[in-house]
This record gives sequence, structure tokens and C-alpha cells, in this order.
Amino acid sequence: MFSPRLKQTNSTTRLSEGKDTPYLLGFGASTLAEVSLADGKGTIYSANPTGWTAGDAVMTVKAVDSVLEMAIPLTALGEVQAGDELRLAAVISSGERDLQSLPTGGPGQLVLPDLAMITYLLDVTDPAGDDKGPGTYTYPTDTVFKPGVFDVTNFKVGVDDKDLIFRFTISGDIENPWSGGKGFSVQTLDVYVDKDPGKGTGARLLMPGRNAALTEGNGWDFAIWAESWTPQIVAPDPETLSPKQVTGADYKIIVDPATKTITLRVPKSVFGEGDPATWGYAAAVLGQEGYPAAGVWRVRDVNETAEQWRFGGGAKDTNHTRIIDLVWAEGTEPTQESMLSTYPSSQKAVDQLTADDFAQIQLMIP
Repeated sequence: MFSPRLKQTNSTTRLSEGKDTPYLLGFGASTLAEVSLADGKGTIYSANPTGWTAGDAVMTVKAVDSVLEMAIPLTALGEVQAGDELRLAAVISSGERDLQSLPTGGPGQLVLPDLAMITYLLDVTDPAGDDKGPGTYTYPTDTVFKPGVFDVTNFKVGVDDKDLIFRFTISGDIENPWSGGKGFSVQTLDVYVDKDPGKGTGARLLMPGRNAALTEGNGWDFAIWAESWTPQIVAPDPETLSPKQVTGADYKIIVDPATKTITLRVPKSVFGEGDPATWGYAAAVLGQEGYPAAGVWRVRDVNETAEQWRFGGGAKDTNHTRIIDLVWAEGTEPTQESMLSTYPSSQKAVDQLTADDFAQIQLMIP
């Protein structure tokens, strides 16, 4: 098994150490959990520069009929964290010979689920079926855009001892048709953080291409741009307020298709001082686009009529929003539809417009 928390790895099995033709695992493994079916005892080994070293970690082994279960303590994997990707293979041996490795096509992969204790500051139930932007948008016609894949039903903001956590629950199945490196493909998720809502600091305009802005008096200080190819943390330039990537900052994206959740874990140190319980938040789902329009940061266009790769139902102007579902509490005024549909329609180039020329987004405050 490979754990990103352990640096030493070994590409061969323990039984093939020193043999002329070693049994190759096909990846570098950091930990070996070995069980003898003869006596049911298990041993955990750690990789070393020349082979494997037995450790003191204890695992629990249970064999019933043809099923073997092993419980390996997380400490044997180097104190893994939520979102860490583990690679593993099972090797069946007899005597001093390795016979078979599973899976046959290469190592299996497992993303450690989010098991940490989280204190939630904001828990928003978003209306189901409102993945229509201002109320008129329709999905692109290609079958990859399955019902509900842009429909947020719940959004949470939480904290633990290290991270600020944003969790989206999606109505549709979270799939990865284009093999995105983070485990999802068709969606782009935006989160905007205003550390001093109502003070008029920060940037009002959302990231390029979103065609929306925060209401007057508010401004975001950090934006989390989540997609599988160019995930970034963004902050406004102090002079121009134009968005720029925060260098040296990273965060985790944890996708759990079983619960239909995508979790963003951002180190609290990124945001500096302050109490997240007093901050303002905005969040939205858009279509991820690998070939965006000029000046648009990788989100999908909305045309008047839906096409294979374009949303439909957009107004015939230059400044309608590309937001498909804005996170907003069910039954709260103004509605998502009124916020996204109320703006002065324009034919001017977007770079000639100001924040007041776009849909006005209100903040969610815990």
C-alpha cells in the first residue's frame, strides 16, 4: 500500500527480495500488511531502502469462509489526512512464491474520506431543481450532462483545528466522464469569502466569466475556484482589485460519489486572522469548460438556445450570468431567480462594464 505521508517506498514484494526475477508491484508501496492463512496472524511492514522491516503496529485479522478482513491502524500509514489518495494491491502467495496480484490492471485507488470532527458555522438547504440560473436556463444537449449534476441541494461551511471547510451536496450523480484529476469533470464550484461584510472592502465582481457581482458594500477577499484541472485560491490585487492566484497556497478537493458531496478543505492560515463565524460567503455551481470564450475563466457559455456543449435560455446580451445554481436558502427573499435575472441588459463588451452592470449577489452570513 502507498501512503503519501510516508516517503520510503518499495516496488517489489517481501517474498521476492533478492531474487533474480522479483515480483513487481507496478507502483511504489510504503506499507505491507501480511497475513498468514495458516495461523491467522498478521504483521505490518514498512518499506526501507533494501526491502521491508517488520514494525510494532498491530492489525486485526478476521477470516470467515472465503472472506479475509484486515483492520490496519491509520498510524501505520503515516497519520493520513482526509483527502489523501492511497494506492494498494493484494498479492496472493504460496510458500516462497507470489502467485497473483489484484487488481490485475494496476493498483487500486482509495481517497480517504473526511472523518475529522467539524464544527459547522453555516448549513444551507438549497431548493432542489433550481439549476436554471435566473429561472430560464437549460442544460446542454450532450448526454454527459445528466439531470441534477449542477443542482446543489445543500452547502455547509465548517472549521476544524486546521482547515476552513466548504461542502457541496449535489442532486445528480457525481461522475468523471473526462477523467479529471480531482474526481469530477463537468462542474466548476466557486466560493467567495468576505472577511468584513458591509465594510465595502475587497472586490465586488466575481471571477472572470461569472458575470455577477456582490451587492454594494460587500466585497470578497478570497475566492476558491474548484475544478479538476486548474483549482486555485484567488485574491483581488490590492491596487486594481483584479483577481490573481494566491501563490504558495493549496487546498484539498474530496469527492465522495456515494454521498454526492464535494468537499473543499482550505488551510485556515490562507485567510489570515479573523473569525470565520463572522465572515460572509457566496457559493455557486457553473459548467466547467476546457475551451472557454475569450476572457472567461473556464466556465461554460449560456446561449439563447441549448447546444451540445452550451447551456440554453440565456438573454441576448453580453452580461447575463453563467451561474447555473447559486447557493441560497430555500424560502429566502430575494430568490436566486430574482438575483440572477435583475441587471441592466447590455450589448457592450464585458470589460467596459462595472460591477453594477451585472446580477447582484447577496452574501450568506452565519
